[in-house]
Amino acid sequence: MLPIDFAAIAGLIIDDIVLPTGETRMGVPGGSGTHSVWGMRIWSDSVGLIASYGVDCPQEILASFDQAGIALHRARANPEPTPRCWQVFEFNQHRTEIFRTSEADFYRLQPTTADIPADWQNAAGFHLLHETKDIPEYARFLRAGGVGYLLAEPPPTDFTPGRLDEFAAFLPLVAIFSPNWEESAQLLGIDNPDAIVARFLEMGVPVVALRMGEAGSLVAARERRWRIPAVAVPAVDVTGAGNSYCGGFLVGYAQTGDPRMGGLYGAVSASFTIEQFGLPTIDQTTTARAKQRLVDLQQV
Repeated sequence: MLPIDFAAIAGLIIDDIVLPTGETRMGVPGGSGTHSVWGMRIWSDSVGLIASYGVDCPQEILASFDQAGIALHRARANPEPTPRCWQVFEFNQHRTEIFRTSEADFYRLQPTTADIPADWQNAAGFHLLHETKDIPEYARFLRAGGVGYLLAEPPPTDFTPGRLDEFAAFLPLVAIFSPNWEESAQLLGIDNPDAIVARFLEMGVPVVALRMGEAGSLVAARERRWRIPAVAVPAVDVTGAGNSYCGGFLVGYAQTGDPRMGGLYGAVSASFTIEQFGLPTIDQTTTARAKQRLVDLQQV
């Protein structure tokens, strides 16, 4: 398998989307890792996903990775059938995820460090989408292989005060932590964004990118903070926007070394995700469109 520069590790999910208007879209390719690598692909042509999925996964979903130029490596142990979820949205963009298949199997059969191809183990960056208790194992493994940039994004269910010690254990091991505002407030009992990022920095992570939906994001390092606006595009479906932001942030930060540029790349990646149902099309116009949005965003 060819080496890649940026990768995510996660399960693949088939999404059945319910909008607040009652409109539905069924059988949409999804999962946090899928949206992440599409966000990476906006900026890099060397991207891969290590995923678990069943033998029943529709061929058109698998083919979409090839069409986008994204390498897909299947884990050794996989849930059967392919995980499937309802994604139910409110008008305020709050999302409720309801598993239609076994949620326990989805988390139990996530890809392991043994599933990471040898040629990928010295990539520039990895997006870790694991439970908080498991992130240290992946982070230590990848750091030992020479991966320079690790971005952690645990699942929403982990953001409970009872797991704060698990956050404290992994935050010093990664380069970037990107939670969302609502989940962070639930975890810390703090609603103020500046106070939230300050607390996470105190816990040992070098860079925090707090995602705030339509309000954009707050990117913070120890010495500076930046408010990054959202890109103004019509929002059709916000599923996966946060994951796509993380993928774009990882590439932007790794390529430039600048947390602010990471946030700008992330915002542009998220804008491509929300413009349609499902995954954005990657074609010969994508790079030019992304660069123009980046230029425009820098002027805001």
